[in-house]
Amino acid sequence: MTPMERRHAAVEATMARYRGRPFAWGKVDCAKVAAFHLKKLGYPIRISKAGAYGSALTARRAIARLGFDGLPALIDSFGLSRIPYSRLLLGDIIMGEGHAGIDAIGIYAGNGHALGFHEDYLDQGMIGIDVRPDIAWSVL
Repeated sequence: MTPMERRHAAVEATMARYRGRPFAWGKVDCAKVAAFHLKKLGYPIRISKAGAYGSALTARRAIARLGFDGLPALIDSFGLSRIPYSRLLLGDIIMGEGHAGIDAIGIYAGNGHALGFHEDYLDQGMIGIDVRPDIAWSVL
């Protein structure tokens, strides 16, 4: 399988698992979606070591329990390379301003769009959103 085919398969698997599932801290949130996506690409992600969380506050505490000061440092620890916006490819991980005091993570879907959650549509589940991320990481 080519790298682009691997990316496509991981995006499709992630969409199949999370499409239509409403946002729920610690169950169906951007970190869980990104972790699932990265696992599909072969990364040994073990965010369960952070413990349970049910709000933005307890999510920040869970990140701290893992020894990180925020989501960017946590994602850096997976060995992904940071890339500029101009180099984004299907399936790359992006991060931008979130809500409730925690960054938002998405999966780049191409043409300036990402799969993620939007605070105005949390009950609709993961949707395609326009992005201009603050940070981006290549998955392969």
